[in-house]
Parts: sequence; structure tokens; C-alpha cells
Amino acid sequence: MADTTWIPFASTALGAVIAFGGTVLAGVRNDRSQRRRDRESDRLRTYIDFAVALDEAHAALREVARTPPDEPGRSAAASSAVQASGMYSVRERLLMSASPALVTAGEAAFDRLIGVRNAVRSGVVLSAREYHDAYHPFAEALWMFRVAARVEVGQNRLAPNHLDRESWSERERCARCGQVGDLV
Repeated sequence: MADTTWIPFASTALGAVIAFGGTVLAGVRNDRSQRRRDRESDRLRTYIDFAVALDEAHAALREVARTPPDEPGRSAAASSAVQASGMYSVRERLLMSASPALVTAGEAAFDRLIGVRNAVRSGVVLSAREYHDAYHPFAEALWMFRVAARVEVGQNRLAPNHLDRESWSERERCARCGQVGDLV
């Protein structure tokens, strides 16, 4: 007759190996899930930071555009307005982490912001037609970026009518266009 006293020990050892393997596997899955959530959170933070930087840069450009066109240092102030917003560094983060659709929307908004900056740098004042012409494409591109970011993170697409608007450009509500009030 064979000695079978080792069977309980072997089955206990095998059970321990299986339990340990399951624990390790669960830990690996949790780590992967956490890393994925962290990456998604970082991307969302980048999208928000980019939109805020665009808005801050535009607000600073509006302040420069309120100064006289021949104000010394006006051109440098317009350039500094964009730089001080953190726009360039957050743009790099966006270029590295966003989908092609979101990068495209972000670059369009950035290019339109640079159009506003260039207008202000050239001496355009806030009430001038040239400022107005640069602002509306920027406003529309900023909203298109916001909408693209919402879609990227799984939210429903926004349309202008959701916010009681006719368009994202704000032209129909612009005093220069003869409507409700001055949004520029």
C-alpha cells in the first residue's frame, strides 16, 4: 500500500499557490485600472487647463486692446498676455495626450487666439472692426474645442441651442453686429 499522507499537504500547497496567483492577478488588474483612470484624469485636466488658458489669454488681450494703439510696449504686452496664461506649455501637453480630433480642435482655437493677439499687437483697439473680426472666429473655435473635449470624455455633444444661443461665434448677440449686447 502506498503512503498517501502527502496528498493533504500537496493540495494545501496547490490551494495556496492558486490563492496567491489570484491575489497577484487582481492586484495587476487593479493597478492597470488605476493607471488608466490616472491617465484619463490627466487628459481631462489638460483639456480643462487648455480651455482656461485660452480664456485667460483672451481676457488679458482684451485688457491690452483697451490701451491706446500707440501705447509704448503694447506689442510686447500682447505677446506677454498669451505667454503669462500658460498657453504654450498646456498646448504641448494637449499635443502629446489628446486624440487627433481634439488636437485639431485645440490647434484651431490656438490659431484663432494668435489671430486676436496679432490684431492687438498691430494696434487694434477693442472697439475696432478688426478686433471684432478676429474675436468671433476665436469664440467659435473655443466652443468647438469645448464640445470636442466633452465628446472625448464621453459626455453628450453640446449644441448652441442647449445654452440658448444661435451659434458658437456669438455674432448674433454682438453689439457691433447690431443685436443684443456687446459680448466682445
